[in-house]
Amino acid sequence: MKEGKNAADLPNDLLCAVHAERLAQLHTLLSAAAFLSALVLGISLHYHKIVRNQYYGYPDEWFPSVSATIGDWYPERNVFHLLIALTSGPRFLLMLLTFLAHRLQRPTSSLPSTLAVAAVLRTLLCGGWVYVTSSDHADAHDACMVLYIVSNLPYMTLQVLLTPNTPAARRAKSARRLLGTSFFATLVPLVYFYLRHKSHRIAGAYSIYGLFEWTLIVLDIGFDSVSILDFAAPTAAGSEGVADPGTGVELAVRAASAETTASESNGVYLSPADPTAEAQEPGAVVKALRRLDMASRGVRGWAAEVYLAFLFWTNLTAIGPMIFYSSVWAMGLSGDEVALFCIISPVILSLPIPFLSSFLLNSPTFGDLGLLVGVASRYLEGEGAERLRAAAFGVGLAAIARVASWWEVRKDPARLEGRALVFLLGLVFSVLIKFANYSLNPLWPFMRSSPNLKEENGGWNGVGLAVAPTNGAGHHWLAGIASTIGFGSLFFLLHYLCTDSGTTIAWSWNGYPSTGPFAFPHGASTIAALSAGILVASTPRYVAIARSPVAFAAASAFAAALYAFDSWPSFLGGCLLGICAVSLFPSFLSSILAASTSSPGIPFALAFFYYAVLELASTWTVAYAFVPAGWLLRERTDVVLGWTMAGVGIGLLPLRRLAASQASSPTPTRSRRTSYLHITLLFISLASVFSIIHHRSFFQPGVPYHAEERLFTAGIWTVHFGLDGYMWESSRRMAQFFKEAEVDVIAMLETDDHRVVGGNRDITQYIAHSLNMPYVDIGPGPQKNTWGAALISKFPILRSSHHLLPSPNGELAPAIYATLDVYGTEVDVVVAHNGQEEDPLDRELQSKELGRLMRESWPKPTVFLGYLVTTPHAERPAPYKLVVDDGKMLDISPKDLDRWCQYILYRGLHRIGYARLSRGSNPSVTDSEAQLGKFVVPLPRANKSSYTRSAEAAKAAFAMQQEGRNATSTEDEDEEQKEEKALRIPPIPLEDYVSHLHASPAPLDTDSTVWTPERYMPPSLRFPAQFYEGNAGGHRYIVLTGEKGGEGPNYMMDPEEKEWRRLWEIDELERLASTGECGVQ
Repeated sequence: MKEGKNAADLPNDLLCAVHAERLAQLHTLLSAAAFLSALVLGISLHYHKIVRNQYYGYPDEWFPSVSATIGDWYPERNVFHLLIALTSGPRFLLMLLTFLAHRLQRPTSSLPSTLAVAAVLRTLLCGGWVYVTSSDHADAHDACMVLYIVSNLPYMTLQVLLTPNTPAARRAKSARRLLGTSFFATLVPLVYFYLRHKSHRIAGAYSIYGLFEWTLIVLDIGFDSVSILDFAAPTAAGSEGVADPGTGVELAVRAASAETTASESNGVYLSPADPTAEAQEPGAVVKALRRLDMASRGVRGWAAEVYLAFLFWTNLTAIGPMIFYSSVWAMGLSGDEVALFCIISPVILSLPIPFLSSFLLNSPTFGDLGLLVGVASRYLEGEGAERLRAAAFGVGLAAIARVASWWEVRKDPARLEGRALVFLLGLVFSVLIKFANYSLNPLWPFMRSSPNLKEENGGWNGVGLAVAPTNGAGHHWLAGIASTIGFGSLFFLLHYLCTDSGTTIAWSWNGYPSTGPFAFPHGASTIAALSAGILVASTPRYVAIARSPVAFAAASAFAAALYAFDSWPSFLGGCLLGICAVSLFPSFLSSILAASTSSPGIPFALAFFYYAVLELASTWTVAYAFVPAGWLLRERTDVVLGWTMAGVGIGLLPLRRLAASQASSPTPTRSRRTSYLHITLLFISLASVFSIIHHRSFFQPGVPYHAEERLFTAGIWTVHFGLDGYMWESSRRMAQFFKEAEVDVIAMLETDDHRVVGGNRDITQYIAHSLNMPYVDIGPGPQKNTWGAALISKFPILRSSHHLLPSPNGELAPAIYATLDVYGTEVDVVVAHNGQEEDPLDRELQSKELGRLMRESWPKPTVFLGYLVTTPHAERPAPYKLVVDDGKMLDISPKDLDRWCQYILYRGLHRIGYARLSRGSNPSVTDSEAQLGKFVVPLPRANKSSYTRSAEAAKAAFAMQQEGRNATSTEDEDEEQKEEKALRIPPIPLEDYVSHLHASPAPLDTDSTVWTPERYMPPSLRFPAQFYEGNAGGHRYIVLTGEKGGEGPNYMMDPEEKEWRRLWEIDELERLASTGECGVQ
């Protein structure tokens, strides 16, 4: 009942009425009580628990965060949830009344509806972080809280704008401005102290962060409480400011009658806008926003479509690596391979389910949500299977959305062409992002951003979600088949060769010496070629040429040149093939849509199935020995490429009839779309140039870690295509490892990711750029049918050759034979990967070839970094002696019997140290260990290298020391003889000292098999300290230089035993030096 009214004055059908001001007061009371009760109960019952965080507790931290207070402990969590549930009723009623009030004031404006949507979204997000607490799921809780804060920006802004500029509402508007501004200003110190806590781990920073977090809660509740002023009854004239409760806004419940329900057929009544009401003149801010909205609407729509296309290519190119990860780590078929066929999801559009197919065809925006599902799958926990399934589901939805959007405009050639060009722009934009980001797409589900350096690998998934946009005559059936095959083939060709700027460069690479092309900077040429293809596709007279048989013959010749030639001819063929493929896509899209009579489901599903079959065929060219029927296409990239081009040729057949039908229809104006297209391509070109400038420092020569000692460290690691044990991209973790280990020459195996199942990426780029190692040889290209080998060096690569080792049964084995300029001495480095254990004949023939290559270069200094698959000292025909003995090489640690796959061999160098290191973290970078060898290059008689200049002072000082110390020197020796004698002695401990260290007896009651006193050598000649001290950077290092390859000597020792051993070694060296048994320098 309304206060101050007699019952007789009320309508007969009125059951209940409540004033809106009372609802606003109730909402404020309940929400404030919820947070206040949680804070009081938490401090009273669990103070020490709720102020504790992952780094500190009381007294370092003294005030709790909101999340810990409301979600971690009983009973405050339960009381809080109960009060928040009671708050929801008044909250939704207030949103309804606010919408109605603003609609009555602005009957022609869309702002009230926009505010209502923002309010509902804000409320749902509030429920997300309130009911999913940090102890339930920290990531979901944090995501909802961040999105809630972001949603406050449009909500608070619209509330301020829609508050009338009347004297009565002036107080409410001022309060909203003050509270809203304070809310967003508080975010600055809030973020600052959060970073102080999270990144710098400052004690007490989280408590200050908690204070600002609670300040946000107070300001948020205060902002909503201004609704009390909105709905307060206006003061009656002459009543001295007392509100008349009989006026204002109220919510009433009436009894329904037969007449009202009959007239209101839908059961919902919304009061119409008052036709006599005069529209309020909008303010200057509203006018400016409207002008900006009208001016930017076309640009925003174009940018949103391009972004959606970019997300589609992002998700599609991520599926292959995620599936392949499962097979590689399982060393067999895992069952996840079925996710490859998620792309055939458009078949759902042809199922006899009228509502479903109609909904999906008419609501492509719903399918676009799948793109966000794929990007957001990064936040799923576990070993990667969940992310793969979520990404596959997202790609399936996105494929339906793409087909539905094309089907929607199938009868409008200009709009269809525009959407096809936008789809291609998304492809080029994804290539640009990878070019600027070391061949990695930061939105892939296996990329992530994290303050933990062990987990950080350069992901921008949160940004990808935040930028997410809002919103003929039938063919003959033979022509339909041709269109389907053509579209599937062309779609595969785009994915196969055009989704990374370095793929065709990898096909053309043939070693050193080389003038290019290189991934940097010549990858920009690939982007320019794809952009040129879009320009061709947007120009009608060029489209007619691209469809012609002559153009197809040229495209086939370009494909042959890419496959058959090396260097620039191959790369030029790849670029021209990219232009042809891109320029044909709009025509092929029109063709397959013309073949779709009643529904696009079946034609597109078949086309995508054909694409998936070609994707499998491209993988079978390098099939492992365990892959069923691998022999069918193993080493036959030429067949796959020819098969693809034949499919494209078949797809050209229906285009003549399509061209004739399109020629008879008028061509609408394209001026605005063309201008958007040209501006976008110009932006892409400028961004490519900026990326080259940004990475220009990479082109400077690298500096070895210990040039003065003429020492270099060489390492080998089998990296399993750059995805770690939990399916996260691992190039940053590998780069950090190589940096900590001070590796100058890096050999990596299983690195060829320039294929569909690898994501068409280059895992050497980030490592080489971040470590300033500009000399990279990526081994035999993808068309050579191997899983790849790579050599990354700080020393110039003078010459290199690529070898395909004999493989009559299994997959081809790659080898790189390179000559490096190491401190003025030519040192050969051999990187090789033998075949699998299943093919002993392959391994025997491959090892014989490796032995021959190294034997023929005798006695040149050589380092072998390879994957042999044998036990040490195994008799022939096992690979060990075929490589070691026949190749005239030395095993870096003959007594290390705990090896099977990886080996380091050498000759002509001083072997200083050897280690087998495991990144025994969780997740592991790879299931293979890394092996490192330290070598000193003997001083040459002549100094011709640029590196010797930097060491000239050290050599001269050493020569002067030798002159004074050498007792055998006579004054008859001339200066030239003295200099030559000095230069023959490297400024490091000689081999007799190293031999003495190895021959030193182990202390009593110790295990001699792990006694490795290399740790007492000069620091510059030892491995970094963390190798001997256990954990570093969250990862485990194990030095394995003992006789049997057991765990490193310092792993089982306490500090006292380490010190005892150190003192014992010093005493022993002094004794030997005094007796003259060992000349210790």
